[in-house]
Amino acid sequence: MNKTVMRLILGIMLAGWMIIIFWFSNQPATESSEISGTISYRLVEDTDEIFNWGLTTDQIGNIAGNIEYPIRKAAHMTEYAILGWLAFAFSGTFEMRQKVHYIAALGFAFCYASTDEFHQLFVPGRSGRVADVLLDSTGAAVGVCLFLIIQMWIQHKTHSKSTANCIN
Repeated sequence: MNKTVMRLILGIMLAGWMIIIFWFSNQPATESSEISGTISYRLVEDTDEIFNWGLTTDQIGNIAGNIEYPIRKAAHMTEYAILGWLAFAFSGTFEMRQKVHYIAALGFAFCYASTDEFHQLFVPGRSGRVADVLLDSTGAAVGVCLFLIIQMWIQHKTHSKSTANCIN
């Protein structure tokens, strides 16, 4: 595929993902909490059903309440892992040394996380926190690392196949 077309596709995907993050951040605290609370409750309810633990509704509610915060933070990290992945892929369409791609992707994600937290200062019930910028940036770093691991695995598989073909 042509680099210009790839750059355009990845740029659109990156911008689209940024819009999704903005949309989530633009939700008032009550709406955001309701979503994560519902996800937590369903997760515990489904797990109870799968393992047939026989939890009561109150027990499910208590467990869901206890895991809601980690689920919210995992969602933050996942959002930014995807952002980091897309930013790294997008930066890869430009002619740069590979180390610059890491710096560009992580710097971009850090800047976007910072502006996202600033934006949340103006959303009812939300706050902008430096800790969330760091959490989001960590998520982006995880996304970039996963991208690299997958890329190395693919290169290893490709190299192994070409070596095996040379031996045969």
